[in-house]
Amino acid sequence: MVLQYHNLYKYYGILIPMVEIDILNPWWKGKEYIKEDKHIREFEEKKYKWKPKLLAEIKLTPNNIFTLRGPRQVGKTTLIKHIIQNLLNKGINEKAIFFWNCDEVVDFRELSFILRKYLEFSKINSINENYIFLDELSRIKDWQRSIKSLKDSGELDKCCLMLTGSNTLDIKYGADRMPGRTGKLGKDLMLMPLTFSEYANLIKPEIIKKIRKIENLTIKEVSNKINDARAFDSELKVLFNQYLITGGFPLVINEFFVNNKIPDYVYEIYYKWVVGDIVKWGKREKILIQLLKSMILKQSSVISWDSLAKESEIKSHRTVSAYVEDLENMFVLLVLNFLELDKGIPNFNKNKKIYILDPFIYHVFNKKIYFKENEINPNLIESAVIMHLARYAGNTNIYYWKNKKEVDAIIKIGKDIFPFEIKYQNSIFKQDYQGLYHFNKGILITKNKIIIGEKYLTIPAHLFLALI
Repeated sequence: MVLQYHNLYKYYGILIPMVEIDILNPWWKGKEYIKEDKHIREFEEKKYKWKPKLLAEIKLTPNNIFTLRGPRQVGKTTLIKHIIQNLLNKGINEKAIFFWNCDEVVDFRELSFILRKYLEFSKINSINENYIFLDELSRIKDWQRSIKSLKDSGELDKCCLMLTGSNTLDIKYGADRMPGRTGKLGKDLMLMPLTFSEYANLIKPEIIKKIRKIENLTIKEVSNKINDARAFDSELKVLFNQYLITGGFPLVINEFFVNNKIPDYVYEIYYKWVVGDIVKWGKREKILIQLLKSMILKQSSVISWDSLAKESEIKSHRTVSAYVEDLENMFVLLVLNFLELDKGIPNFNKNKKIYILDPFIYHVFNKKIYFKENEINPNLIESAVIMHLARYAGNTNIYYWKNKKEVDAIIKIGKDIFPFEIKYQNSIFKQDYQGLYHFNKGILITKNKIIIGEKYLTIPAHLFLALI
């Protein structure tokens, strides 16, 4: 039986208006109908099909709540549909899997109503364990009140929930308001744009499969594996230059390679995402643009919140801090704090370094604010390298250091620290190593130069990023 809203109401006293269930859950007609799903069809039509590692790592179990966050158009909904496809292939009852897009749900009360009616339907059909996927949940004000209430009442005890939304702040803050209710195995999952290695594997998999990845960050380890990447130097350089234009967003990548350019509508999607989320959280677009205008110019420089405030009309470092924190939680910015070497801990009161997390997001605002399209400069290169180091070490384990000398980044792995300096230029000089000398080791990221030593390694950005 095809279970539509009017059918549910007629047979079970269940009324859920608007859309037919089998449109959002085509697999209810049979697991093979997952192929009719909009996102699965669009994925199969793409030239470059990216399935993130996260898909194989996610283990969903009942009585747990998972949140899935990440930038807009990074592929969260498509990932959900592939998770559902995997569940179906494992033999999970088709009607035990319930997907709902919350775009048109009026409020948290209606959300509770929909979930209770689905759970009632499950009980009637002797379904004991459920997998519930709520997409675009952040569009519902106070959505966490519904989930909290159902969880506290025990109605979700045999359910596994996955919650996603394009407003990444809302999903994060909403989940934070449900302490102790996400279950023992529940996690806050991140789906991020592709790294350069993932990007190269998507476009030229025959290259990346021949390159051994760095397992332990040491000079010896990187030196031993650099020749793998070096054999494909020219191909990786071309891919890196393309990556610096598209960044790691699947939509942008496919548009670029299909049309040989990125259409204006794509820039607009990402601009509206950032501005829309910021405005929803009570902040002003005008102030955001003023701050981003300064951040683009000062990216990779050591700055203070006071200096940013003086260049905008807000005049308050606390307000700047609030905007930056939101942009961090939206995966737009990465902030590096100063590392106190003698204590091995960051100093949050000292000046910061700010980086835009993905090259395409940089281009979105550089085009909007400065009317520059696809501008490649040393600051963008440094930002791309720093982002990869942060992803490698974990965002909370990367810092900068500056005394009379300076290193662009220090990553902390266990008790060990490892310094990096980035000089994306044609010629390398002895003074470019000054900051690294303080640590008696380190890696200098360059444009073309390769020098392998016992304590110091000089390696081009495109080769190094292919290894991590």
